[in-house]
Amino acid sequence: MTIKNNDYIENLIRELISLPSETEWVEFKHNNSDPHMIGEYISALSNSATLLGRPKSYIIWGIDDSNHKIVGTSFDYRTCKKGAEELEAWLSRMLVPRMSFRFHEAKIDGMMLILLEIPAAEYQPVKFYGEEYIRVGSNKKNLKEYPDKERELWRAFDSTPYELRTLRDKLTAQNVLEMLDSKGYYRKMGLALPSGMEKILGDFINEKFIRKDDAGRYEITNMGALLISKDLSMFEELSHKVVRVIWYKDTNRLNTVREKVFNCGYAIAYNEIVDYIMTIIPQEEVIEDYIRKSKLGYPEIAIRELLANVIIHQAIDQKGTSPMVELFKDRIEFSNIGSPLVSIDRIVDTVPISRNENIAGFMHKCGICEERGSGYDKVIYATSKNSMLAPKIENQSDKFTKVTLYSKLPFDLISKEDKVRTCYMQSCFLYVNGEAITNNAVREVFGINDKDKYKASRIIKDTLEARLIKPVDENTAPRYMKYIPFWA
Repeated sequence: MTIKNNDYIENLIRELISLPSETEWVEFKHNNSDPHMIGEYISALSNSATLLGRPKSYIIWGIDDSNHKIVGTSFDYRTCKKGAEELEAWLSRMLVPRMSFRFHEAKIDGMMLILLEIPAAEYQPVKFYGEEYIRVGSNKKNLKEYPDKERELWRAFDSTPYELRTLRDKLTAQNVLEMLDSKGYYRKMGLALPSGMEKILGDFINEKFIRKDDAGRYEITNMGALLISKDLSMFEELSHKVVRVIWYKDTNRLNTVREKVFNCGYAIAYNEIVDYIMTIIPQEEVIEDYIRKSKLGYPEIAIRELLANVIIHQAIDQKGTSPMVELFKDRIEFSNIGSPLVSIDRIVDTVPISRNENIAGFMHKCGICEERGSGYDKVIYATSKNSMLAPKIENQSDKFTKVTLYSKLPFDLISKEDKVRTCYMQSCFLYVNGEAITNNAVREVFGINDKDKYKASRIIKDTLEARLIKPVDENTAPRYMKYIPFWA
């Protein structure tokens, strides 16, 4: 089964080659096409991914492993053979247990690259040709030579992430199809619904939605139910994880206009939730090029990214509030159980971390979210282009995360705290995109005109005093001064 969007593969390759060095879950090759070598690396990388808590590991052909530069490759997995047998079939036969590794190809900067996506070992070490391998640093070694790592690996199998734990077992194929939305899954993937039940079940197994037990029956994982269930209320353990959208009449919670609960799995319900929110948020009529148009009170991309975040980054193994979106007259609040996994000050530039790597991976694959961590970049960009405040991110008692998206306010009604936060977040966004914030940039974000440019200078001064930004060069003339985040 192919991934829907080729951009996913290109973005993934660029993210992997940006790593400072080869890791125990990534290997770079130029043209090496020795089938035995590939099989050993699949075993080593798969086992190492489990040790490191990674859902996948990778081999990329077409990269210089000394400097990570793209050099292209002549390796063609389709024509490569071991004896008379095709490479993929031979590797699949030689690996125990069988796994759903996948080759992908991408053309970047005019050069061909091949990516091999390898799932982490799940229940036992992956063997190739009867031997188990592991990565030690950037070296491939026999696992038996490292008994400490072998013991650690077996312990890792006993600590399966909550998203991959069994929710329902001893199910027939028909039971699975009654609980999970196969039509919705293939629609999200942009693929036709297969005519045969076996193909559907096989794809669900590859996605880790279900597993087959030794008796030939099926198990549904938490991930399968959360993402593609027809109705989460069928699973009592997860019924509290449904997304709730609450619409309030004013700026407080005293008067509720409407509350709606979305019972389908997250991947199935996501677009419906977004559409519902977009019908609630205020609109204003504007004249552009002599044409009257309706302009939404909030950028849709910000709604999409923040909704995806509360779903993906929630602590699904904890009970408490469900992922929730609350719409007030002057703001929208997105909240989920589980504190932020990275420092709020570094939310824009930090390498993404997710509690639920497998859920995040699937949500990215079907186009719902960004796996590369550019979600907050998009929110900051969208709000700044609409002269809106940067969202406020809060860690509530190390138990919950709340993100508040504010409606557009007149400048004189904006608090000092909001101005400083917005200036800082914009400086982070510009810095990670190779730029620095200036007086002009602050004026653009806040919609300040030329005669009031002193207001932008005041915001910069307040942000400097808060020690959130610093000058690029203190000796620069004031009118040409540029600023970057304090951590840069």
